[in-house]
Amino acid sequence: MIAQARSKPGSLSFGHAGTGTSTHLAGELLKNLAKIDLNAIPYKGGAPSINDLLGGQIPMSFNNGPESVGQLEAGTVRALAVTTASRASFLPNVPSMAEAVPGYDTEVWWGLLGPAGMPADLIAKLSHDFVAALNTDPVKERLGKLGASPIGSSPSEFDAKIRADARKWGPIIEAAGMKAE
Repeated sequence: MIAQARSKPGSLSFGHAGTGTSTHLAGELLKNLAKIDLNAIPYKGGAPSINDLLGGQIPMSFNNGPESVGQLEAGTVRALAVTTASRASFLPNVPSMAEAVPGYDTEVWWGLLGPAGMPADLIAKLSHDFVAALNTDPVKERLGKLGASPIGSSPSEFDAKIRADARKWGPIIEAAGMKAE
């Protein structure tokens, strides 16, 4: 795919779940690091992108694991690579993008946020309860089947993750012609 994109710049398109989404940024990161020209095609969510991939309207799509697992298991789509730095435990035979494009690493994460000014004791209680729930066997098993790995960090670690991601994605957003807010 990278060789084809290099030999015919602008000839390949990728679907994604909408402008500025994690799937859009994953494609923009590939364009940036691999120095290739791909056309980004925004959809109103991952499912419509997958539908057009299945229908042959687009040749590839960046999608999150949970929305792709069913199609992968059914054999209706083929995983070319995972976007994390290493191979995913739920797709051990699928290479990571970093194997073809050194330095490529992106992951989707979900977190619990609250309003500014939330009392520290409430933050601590919610964080404790949330991490405890993430560490139960049923939650770990369900998330694992969807290709997600529960982490359950502290509020300060989560804050550091958000800030690091803002520094990482700012230049990619700018290179794609989007305005970082």
